[in-house]
Amino acid sequence: MAATASATRPSGLHQGAMSFWRWWSGELLQLVPERFAILGGGDRAPVLALRDAEAVVIDSRGSVVARAKIASLDEAGRKAAVRSLLEGAGELRGRARAQLGPDEALVRRVSMPAATEENLRQVLEFEMDRLTPFKADEVYFDYRVVSRDAAAGQIQLQLAVARREVVDARVRGLKDLGVNVQGVAVREDASHAGSPFDLLPSEQRGERESSRERLAQRLAIGAVLLLLFVALVFPVYQKRETFIALNPLVNEARKKAEDTDAISRELERQVADYNFLLARKHGTPPALAVVEELSRLLPDNTWIQQLDVKNVGKVREVQISGETASSSKLIEILEGSALLQNAAFRGTVTRGQTPGTERFLIAAEVRPRPQPETRPVLDAVNVMPDPVAKPKPVQPPAAQPPAAATPAPAPATPPAPPRAGPK
Repeated sequence: MAATASATRPSGLHQGAMSFWRWWSGELLQLVPERFAILGGGDRAPVLALRDAEAVVIDSRGSVVARAKIASLDEAGRKAAVRSLLEGAGELRGRARAQLGPDEALVRRVSMPAATEENLRQVLEFEMDRLTPFKADEVYFDYRVVSRDAAAGQIQLQLAVARREVVDARVRGLKDLGVNVQGVAVREDASHAGSPFDLLPSEQRGERESSRERLAQRLAIGAVLLLLFVALVFPVYQKRETFIALNPLVNEARKKAEDTDAISRELERQVADYNFLLARKHGTPPALAVVEELSRLLPDNTWIQQLDVKNVGKVREVQISGETASSSKLIEILEGSALLQNAAFRGTVTRGQTPGTERFLIAAEVRPRPQPETRPVLDAVNVMPDPVAKPKPVQPPAAQPPAAATPAPAPATPPAPPRAGPK
């Protein structure tokens, strides 16, 4: 049967994907240079027709591009003329497609149920005597799907049919001229944009590709796979080589960084140990400051009998006991201090020995002083003065102008003697 008709044809989305691929691959093959036409199979072979004792080459638009008269030539001359004609059309391997005239093939539009698309070739063989004046065993045929109507459940086909003896005679005539026949085209289909009809008998399909063409196709596929493998593996190989080259440098830099970090941590620990006592001393006000603060805050009518300054847990506490006129007033006074906080009674308030006084025991916490701002040890080392730096010369003081001479004080005038009064 026809070369393009397959045993089964997928339907639905798969069928649409296959149709798109056939169209797309056909468009790409049109861009391939002629010397690479072997990769496109027989569909790119030129169309050769025998008309009025001459051979003509027809392009894809149905126009004659070259012709040669062969009627008056012998068999060798006809073969040489046809070979030269094909070479002029860019075909160097003697391939061509035969063409049937308008009165040698029947092309018509056929409507079929959409359910028959999966086995369309068998259905067309069975319906051939109804669709055409011929029986299925009398013709070669090919078809293509033109449109699909999912709502109506119908598909529109174009069916091309030709009698077997006509096709066999045309193929035989070209083979006698030394042509490697790649297909049988229909003249009315020359300008069609889709895949062309091909009425080449199915039993001759094995002759469509020579061993050289199959070898070229396999080599091309192998080259594509090799390039794909290289494109995937070569970047990985480059990254591996870069990693191997940089890994020692990275390890060395990491080791140096770890050593530097260890030295920095050890230095920080030593500085913290050295500053521990200084921090405790700076953070805790001295007892003399506490005594001075209490002396300034306590009113004159308060007598302190005992003063204790001691550490309780992590805080320093001051306890005072004595007598005062109002012990609750002392709490307010101590809370207003900038040195003490959290003042509270310890025990009960009792009457004092002096009339009008209260005996109290009050405890308050000493506020910790804020620590000075810390700086990293390395920064402190960097700003240390150079011990070998030369001291700056001391400028001598400017000479003072001589002071004006102070005049000597005038000698005191002795008092005048008193005058004697009248007797």
